[in-house]
Amino acid sequence: MAKSISETSSTPSSQWWRGLIMVLLATLFLSIQNVLVRIVQYNGKYPLKILGGLIPSNVYVDADPANPLQVPLLVLLVRIAFVVPLLWTVLPVLRPGSEEQAISVLRGYNPKLLMKVIAAGLLLFLSQTGTYLAVSIVGPATALTVFFIYPVVTTLLAWRLFGDRPSWKQWLAIGLIISGCTWVLFSTVPGAAFKSDIVGLISAAFAGIVFALEGVIAQSCFTKINPATFTGLIFTVEFVVLLIVCVAFIHINLSQGLIIMGLLLCFSTLFGYLFNNFGIKAIGAASTAIIGSSGPAVTAILSVLILNDKIPSWIAIFLVTIGVVLMNLEKINKKPIANVVSVAQEKD
Repeated sequence: MAKSISETSSTPSSQWWRGLIMVLLATLFLSIQNVLVRIVQYNGKYPLKILGGLIPSNVYVDADPANPLQVPLLVLLVRIAFVVPLLWTVLPVLRPGSEEQAISVLRGYNPKLLMKVIAAGLLLFLSQTGTYLAVSIVGPATALTVFFIYPVVTTLLAWRLFGDRPSWKQWLAIGLIISGCTWVLFSTVPGAAFKSDIVGLISAAFAGIVFALEGVIAQSCFTKINPATFTGLIFTVEFVVLLIVCVAFIHINLSQGLIIMGLLLCFSTLFGYLFNNFGIKAIGAASTAIIGSSGPAVTAILSVLILNDKIPSWIAIFLVTIGVVLMNLEKINKKPIANVVSVAQEKD
């Protein structure tokens, strides 16, 4: 009997630790993805010192100075071209019935839901394009720090659309996040690349704002479609949009190295999402969101260790990270409608 009680009491603890490890792995893979995006898009005068020069860097894409969006769009297309087929291979196993639900949506049995899915896919396309452009200009750590303005936008939208007034703790979190993003701006020292850096910061902020809008649409869809199917559909919409845009405007040849990097980006994305889902199942969405808030800090650490990047301000990263943690902590005790779920994190 004593043994049975002991086993029963130890089960929640072991499950929590297992969930914690899953979420930390998810954060690690998603942060590695940001570093890989930097590597594959790099086309500077001097080679990147990957792991202090242990791994030689390579130019995977020849950038066109007249069109800085070409490289981010092409890299994003290669990544999504791998993600979408693998995603639809995995989804029926993880969420049985996902394919049937997706077909029902695409056939237009609910036109309003279909329009929301298409809109969310377009917003995801804009958000990820902005993120990739920002990473190529200001680096993964700075780009992700500014991108995390999205919880502020999400909270304010929830107040405006759903009447969910922020608490004083959320206002404090909003203040910390905005302070951190502003600190990044003032940490950008005027110089030869000042205008370019400002473009990168604006791109990151734009990506975060658009991501918040996509999250609001996602939340309104989850009563009629499960998050897994929704994720598969919006990635598919993004893939179609990227194909159309790239065929019309991109004139860069694919290379073997770019395809390999796209495959690595695909696996880092899928592993990040899968471990995140397993973490949610083990310890809940609230705890997962809190732990996942360390994304900017983990990305910054990896940028320093792997790329020897210079971080404009650790204080800014600290402020944003604390603000996002506080925001997620406060959401635990609020109504579900206030917890606008973002697809790219689950960030699904």
